[in-house]
Amino acid sequence: MHRRSLNKKIIFGVVVVIAPILGLIFFWIETDLLKQAKLQTIEKARVVADYVILTRQWVVDCNGGIFVPVNSDGAQDMSYRINYQIRTPSGVLQMFTPSMVTRKLSQYSFEKDSYSMKLSSLFPINIENQADDFEKRALTSFLQKGVSEFYRFTDFECDFMVPLYSAKGCVKCHKREKKITSDIIGGLRVTVPFYETKNKLKQNILIFSGAGISIIVIVICFLMFMINKIVLKPLKELEIKSREISSGNFDVKVEIKTEDELESLGRNFNNMASSLAKNQEQLERKISIATEDLEKANRELLKLDKLKSDFLHNMSHELRSPLTAARGGVTYLERTIKNPDAFQYLTIVEKNLERLTWFINNLFDFTKLEAGKIEWEFNKENITTLVEEVIEIISPLSLEKNISIHFNNPGDIDAFVDLERMEQVFVNILDNAIKFSEENTMIQIGMEKMSDHVEIFFKDQGPGIDEKQYKIIFEKFYTGRNIKQNKGSGMGLAISKAIVTAHKGEIKVKSRLGEGTCFYVILPLFQKLPETS
Repeated sequence: MHRRSLNKKIIFGVVVVIAPILGLIFFWIETDLLKQAKLQTIEKARVVADYVILTRQWVVDCNGGIFVPVNSDGAQDMSYRINYQIRTPSGVLQMFTPSMVTRKLSQYSFEKDSYSMKLSSLFPINIENQADDFEKRALTSFLQKGVSEFYRFTDFECDFMVPLYSAKGCVKCHKREKKITSDIIGGLRVTVPFYETKNKLKQNILIFSGAGISIIVIVICFLMFMINKIVLKPLKELEIKSREISSGNFDVKVEIKTEDELESLGRNFNNMASSLAKNQEQLERKISIATEDLEKANRELLKLDKLKSDFLHNMSHELRSPLTAARGGVTYLERTIKNPDAFQYLTIVEKNLERLTWFINNLFDFTKLEAGKIEWEFNKENITTLVEEVIEIISPLSLEKNISIHFNNPGDIDAFVDLERMEQVFVNILDNAIKFSEENTMIQIGMEKMSDHVEIFFKDQGPGIDEKQYKIIFEKFYTGRNIKQNKGSGMGLAISKAIVTAHKGEIKVKSRLGEGTCFYVILPLFQKLPETS
């Protein structure tokens, strides 16, 4: 699984947190600086306008104009709307009105690339003072809204405009203008260059941004160095040592000298490792003692199990001789006694002798299975034929209770089995099915061949088995105490399971109370034949 290192996570976190904040700060600074630059430009234009208005007021106070020599440099390149001249011994003098003075100041300023000025009016006396769209909007605002100034910014300049009021001493032409109905006779437009200021502002923003980014990079590098030295290096050591502990080495120690919480963590880690080492030693001693006790108990159990098996084997062997003698005596009495009542009792005795003999034989077989003393004869046998033979053997018992047995014959299926022992398994299962089934019911037998095994099932319509008893029904001497009648010795299923297990197969059961029981015998088709004991 891909994992990001802690270094990368910290860098990513710092970038994610700082980058948006830095962007917002730069945006705010740029916006504020642009706003301040505009305010400074407007203030500059306002100061220029004030000086021009004061100059105009001075000219007005000079009886409406000042006289300038026509041949002087200051009088060149001027058109005279009012040709008011006087001749003096020193030459011809032309009167300069406030408007002319304003234009001359604008020419001088424009030559210095500083700013320019223009007078405009909605009803100009001089055609040069005709208002453009911006000036018309400004003059309209002065007249209708009473504003004291009007401005706009473009990519290259700032246009600032203030109203001009008629004053005592102005030339008489303004008063002759019938269309003027207000004290505002026009407006003064001051145009201040803004392109260089804006470019300089952008350069400063770029320099500031570069410096900020450089500072952030330096701070991040410093943080990474400090974090790696103070945090990541101790954590890496803890990680390496913890892996050694997980592999079973509890003698590891960490050396962290940071004089902070990490150093305390390192001491606790070392204490934990020491405690684990002590606990491991104690646990190993306890396990050693417990193992010795377990081995001793196991030896005792094996000894007891051997004594039990020997006892059952010897008991079953010793019981056969008196039973054989008793059966011989019963057979003799059956031939000689003619009394019907006595003969009936002899029949009862004979059946119980047969039942006892069957039980002892099963017990003898089971003890041999437990002891591993069975002589197996594995051969390739037809399982289908074997099932048919078992049905034929068991049919007299089914006829007594009028129980029908239905076998769904799938055709020949071969498997390596001990024919006699497997017949014993099928007989035990089918015999139990008949014993625990009610009269006039049905038993179904089926087979299915898989890729590597064959499955045989026996399904009856008996009282069923509780799911909690699935395991214990295969124990020896279990006789189904949940059934109303105790009809078996409790050895058949135990022997059947031992035989099937010896065939490397499996026997299992599925049942529901009141819905019958189904036993499954699963046998491998191919297997390595076991050695004969």
